[in-house]
Amino acid sequence: MRFSLFLLSFSLLAVFAGLSFAITTGSCADGTPYGKCSTKFPGQYCTGNINAPTLGTLLTTCPCSQFPGYVQQGDGDAASCIAAKCSDGTESGACSSTKPKKCVNGVLVDNSTGCGCPAGKRVAADGIFCEFIPCNDTGVSVPEGTCSPKKGKKCVNGALVDKASECGCSAGKTKVGETCAIVCSDGTEDGKCSATKPKKCTNGYLLDDAPTCGCPEGLSPVGKQCSAPVLGGLGGVDTLGGSPSENESGTAGASNALSCCCLPIALIGLAGGFAFFRKRK
Repeated sequence: MRFSLFLLSFSLLAVFAGLSFAITTGSCADGTPYGKCSTKFPGQYCTGNINAPTLGTLLTTCPCSQFPGYVQQGDGDAASCIAAKCSDGTESGACSSTKPKKCVNGVLVDNSTGCGCPAGKRVAADGIFCEFIPCNDTGVSVPEGTCSPKKGKKCVNGALVDKASECGCSAGKTKVGETCAIVCSDGTEDGKCSATKPKKCTNGYLLDDAPTCGCPEGLSPVGKQCSAPVLGGLGGVDTLGGSPSENESGTAGASNALSCCCLPIALIGLAGGFAFFRKRK
């Protein structure tokens, strides 16, 4: 009888000791002691099985106001604590100025359907994210990240950019860096002057363009071409090397200049006619 009472007393003592150990050492996953409010998660209370407690919402005991910046959303069992504002200052439940972001429980999440998309983008098929609007290459739609069928360009971030290294060049054009350009036979790019003046590359052909590209030394522009200066002139005097010297009285003195004196054509014709008339007479 005494032995039975001893065993019963020992068993009860072990049970109470176990309960005491569980109560003093039991805690939730975040370290919150059993029967206490979480210090990491607003509105959460450590409850449930004493040997394996879990966090549960209990705003009457653990109000959201215990966490600065958090407010209660909803009522009853559906109530929860949410951050009053997101990191960019957006109020909870509102769309951010950075589309398509929306502030949800203190976190900025994508919501293109509800908040729209920035310029150059459109709502994606999933309704959550935004995608770039396809580029337009003179009437041809070019999806984002692909090369234009016309070659030479790629759609990057909603804009066509030169990408000859990836997209190649169309017939008649040559890769020059990342661009596709018409190049003339001497290697001059279209629209630029050749090293051989006065040539300019125009639509793949080297054509004279003296006013734009200049002339070689000693030549002058004459229309689109270059020409050597004309020596002499009707009724005028051209001087080749040297210049007349003047004496103290201001009159022209001796000079080693070579001069060409030419009569006007009208006078030459008149003199010839007069001589012919005298001969007949």
